[in-house]
Amino acid sequence: MKKSKIYGVLAVSTLVIGAAMVFLLLEMNPELIGIVAIGLVLAMATPLILINLTINKLEGRIDEKTAELKAQGDELAALQSKFSAVTTLDELTGCSNKRHLLDLLIQHRAMSERGTYEFTVAVTQVDQFAEIIEKQGLGRGNEVLQLFSRIVKAALREVDVIARLEADKFALVLSGCGEQDALQIINRISQLISQIQVNDQDDVKITTSGGITSFHGTESPEELIEHAEQALSFAVAQGRDRVAGYNYVAPEEAPAS
Repeated sequence: MKKSKIYGVLAVSTLVIGAAMVFLLLEMNPELIGIVAIGLVLAMATPLILINLTINKLEGRIDEKTAELKAQGDELAALQSKFSAVTTLDELTGCSNKRHLLDLLIQHRAMSERGTYEFTVAVTQVDQFAEIIEKQGLGRGNEVLQLFSRIVKAALREVDVIARLEADKFALVLSGCGEQDALQIINRISQLISQIQVNDQDDVKITTSGGITSFHGTESPEELIEHAEQALSFAVAQGRDRVAGYNYVAPEEAPAS
């Protein structure tokens, strides 16, 4: 019940009782009316003051508890956000991790199966990563990976995803892209990556190789990554700094093993 209603009920009750007492006293002794009136005012004011103090005290406690609950809620939300970041992001580069990538591929696969949506998976690598570590150490190698991931993120659209698979391997999920569109995106990334300067002497030129495969309606997320990695291996075998596509064969057309 609201504070105003409590006061209203108490005031009406006091007035009714007071009026009844005045009526009775008038029948007995008119000289007592003043005394009774003062007594009635005190009788009505005292509980009102006490009730007001009690309600204010309770409201203060409620406000304190509300503030505590809000603070706890904010802390819980921050912890959930931090936990989500830890479980979905790669600590070094801030890209998605492989576990999150597989979850995203499940979603893309489901969208494709429901309509005409298409997507392509690419796996890229920093070709000179091992050489950089050998000459300048892991710290410098990690700096190159961070720079690589920032360049790729800047080159991708908001609907695309980059995830770190291994030390120097990254997977890209290119939304709404066939292999030809994906090839253009990877080539643009390669041009940007070639501008990375490892040191002042620039004795190590950075290149990137890539393998791409589109979703054909049958592959699992793991198979998509595997096919893109096979295409990447072919590109590397051809001399690196290039992109290769996976030669997909439908299961019904595959030769019997």
